[in-house]
Amino acid sequence: MINTARPLLTPLPQSSLPEPQTTKVSIQFWGVRGSVPTPVAANQRYGGNTPCVEVLIGDQRIIFDAGTGLVNLGHQLQQQTNPLEAHVLFTHTQWDRIQGFPFFKPAFNPDNHFTVYGGTAPNGASIKHCLTDQMLLPHFTMPLQNMLAGLSFQTLLDKSSFSIGEVSVDVCKINPTTEALGYRLTWKDYTLVYATDTPSRKIDFDFLKLCDRADLLIYDGTYDDLSYLHHVAESQSAPQPWEIGIDIAQKANVKKLALLHHSPVQDDTTLDQLQVDIRDRFPAATIAYEGLIIEG
Repeated sequence: MINTARPLLTPLPQSSLPEPQTTKVSIQFWGVRGSVPTPVAANQRYGGNTPCVEVLIGDQRIIFDAGTGLVNLGHQLQQQTNPLEAHVLFTHTQWDRIQGFPFFKPAFNPDNHFTVYGGTAPNGASIKHCLTDQMLLPHFTMPLQNMLAGLSFQTLLDKSSFSIGEVSVDVCKINPTTEALGYRLTWKDYTLVYATDTPSRKIDFDFLKLCDRADLLIYDGTYDDLSYLHHVAESQSAPQPWEIGIDIAQKANVKKLALLHHSPVQDDTTLDQLQVDIRDRFPAATIAYEGLIIEG
């Protein structure tokens, strides 16, 4: 079921914060914007925080990426009295996926524990190395060592598999340029795929296998091309990212599709129109916004 209520722009009250439980799956979007935060009026309904998605599944709390959406999630988690344990899975370490991590309040609480997973960056740095560098002077005033919570770091390889409690996790490298990883979570008869920072021109067999018959695919299908960064603009006849996302969902027999990683220049009106275009092609698709909850 997809909750299509208006996006929530303020922290949820403590009583509404869901606890991990074994009877259902709950996915909440805390940040959906790409590249840089865009806290402007024209983006209020979809939100301006960069990517962060919280998943409650199989008695586990799993967090995908640590963009600025992680800050508001941290405020909510901080309200809980019991020690917190969660697993943070990074797709890659470009700024929009890590910039919320230094401001994640629960990581400074010694009663909490977080296991952090990620691949190796294009320069060979581990996920721990990348997060540590981000918090060194002159970038930040407080080193990662000041995070008093228990922090465990796991470096992942392409096509590796592991378990988080009763949740099985399959890993696939989905972008050789950024070394981004895609994740497939399986618990009981439910499958969730989180695959963002994907190439926009090629759909290979491994990617389709990762997405095969997923109950929900979270894909970065709305980002506009930043042609000003290139000497030669992309061909206007090339398919749009959301069209590729729908093609993947159809070929892989995905049940539901959620698109995030919205461009800083895609305002609410633009995304509203995209939502119409997308649902005309794939009715079980939605453009993600901050506060969106999808339950399995």
